[in-house]
Amino acid sequence: MLRLIRKLLMRDISKRWENYRRANQDRPSVRENERRRVFELVNPQPGQRILEVGTGNGFLTFPLAEAVGHTGQVTTADVTEENIDDVERSNAIRKLNITTLLFDENDEAPFSKKHADFFDAVVSLATLHHFDNRAKGTGERGRRRVLTEFHQVLKPDGKLILADPADDTITQKYFDRIDNPKYCFPEGHPHDFFRVERLREVVKELGFRDIAAEVRHVPWKFDSEKAAKDFVHTIHNAQCGEEESFAVAQEVLGLKKANRHYELGWELFFLTAHK
Repeated sequence: MLRLIRKLLMRDISKRWENYRRANQDRPSVRENERRRVFELVNPQPGQRILEVGTGNGFLTFPLAEAVGHTGQVTTADVTEENIDDVERSNAIRKLNITTLLFDENDEAPFSKKHADFFDAVVSLATLHHFDNRAKGTGERGRRRVLTEFHQVLKPDGKLILADPADDTITQKYFDRIDNPKYCFPEGHPHDFFRVERLREVVKELGFRDIAAEVRHVPWKFDSEKAAKDFVHTIHNAQCGEEESFAVAQEVLGLKKANRHYELGWELFFLTAHK
């Protein structure tokens, strides 16, 4: 019975990430504000070696790989096999210098085993919070562990770039509101978020320097309200109707008309530091 339950859960998780990829692929410009800011902070150069943690659908992976060129390398890592497979299929056509790494989130050292003092930059967009699960009571342990690994895999003077929801922002409040399988299937969203000052403390404790962090408004952009409803419903694999899932997003994030498009409020912290 337990094996069957586990099998069904993995099937549902696979469907959730399939819908995540589809939402981003169908509307690649929605999250352009956050991608552009991360890209600016990374400032990738030809020949650099970059580790990206959190492949998703590759919407940051491919621009990074184009920037570093064939003399450089992007290693993109994810816990979801389908995300890795999807990027590999796309890259079979693009033929960029991308290597993929499928890892277990419970692995104590998924990156540093082979890559100590190796990368010019480590970047993670909207992924750091996934390393801890408040339903399992992991506290900060998972995030501290992976941040320690980031320090280990960077070359001396290598750069860390993180972007993620911060505590006490509209994004955090929204994720807490959808911590329910009805709105985010199958497991809700049982993750905690750092306060920016606490993250600064942790990063400093782990040996990073030149730490800079700020919360920025990086709204999601849509060409219509209907597009916004579809995106929100799909990206979180909601099991209720579109109107109900969107009502929560609109209440917490706010929807406004801006010139010729619509915007849903979205806030992330952006942190940079050096080894």
